[in-house]
Amino acid sequence: MISLILLPLFITVLILPQIVPCASIATKTYNYFAYGSNMCSSTMTNLRSLHPIASSAAILPRHKLCFNVPGTAWIEPSWASVEPIEEEKNDINANVNTDTNTHGVLYKLTEEDFLRVCSSEGVPFGYTLHRCRVVPYVGNQERAGYHALQDQLIPIQDNDDITGNDNANDNGGTKSQEMTLARSVFAYTLRASRKEWREAKDIPPSRAYLNVLIRGAEEFQLDVDYLEYLKGIVPGDTIGGGIAELMLEAAEKRAGV
Repeated sequence: MISLILLPLFITVLILPQIVPCASIATKTYNYFAYGSNMCSSTMTNLRSLHPIASSAAILPRHKLCFNVPGTAWIEPSWASVEPIEEEKNDINANVNTDTNTHGVLYKLTEEDFLRVCSSEGVPFGYTLHRCRVVPYVGNQERAGYHALQDQLIPIQDNDDITGNDNANDNGGTKSQEMTLARSVFAYTLRASRKEWREAKDIPPSRAYLNVLIRGAEEFQLDVDYLEYLKGIVPGDTIGGGIAELMLEAAEKRAGV
């Protein structure tokens, strides 16, 4: 029989190994969807000193990329944001078009790193947190995101469809399809914090800022259509093309990259 003196030690030896793994499992993490300069992993690691647990290409359906967060005129005139859009349920093309979906990078972050992202991005003054659902995909510089999003589309059978054609409605056209996001994941992204910014016209960003976005898109091999879309954005007038790339290059130099 175990003596009363040794009983507390015996209980500790039995229970402690079961508690420690639980504490590790309970560590809180956040999914963060980046669509701007944070798509570039070097921005996250070298400029912001963050350490993502995991990262993947992803697509945010029914949101458009905007440049409506004001920056500093003639230097970095604006920063990127996203805005939800309304679509007709039967508009299949709108569900997969580049201009109605935003591609980016889905990061898994520790709670500490997620809070540092919020702080570095000026939450809640410049941006506000926006809870969303994104569809991860393995980028291939082709149309992997498009196909991942297509997989979310499910056909809706009309009650009065008597044609017997699985691909036609009673008017002879293609049946409507509605998007379901059953295979998506919840994440947080950033949205312009002020209503007047959300409703205003975009402010053309600097060439340097756009180059960082393009670098991130190429790194994670986002869809070719989206990459071409980013490359086609006309930059605004700035002194020297902006400083976003210079800031990143300086951070990389300090890190010895």
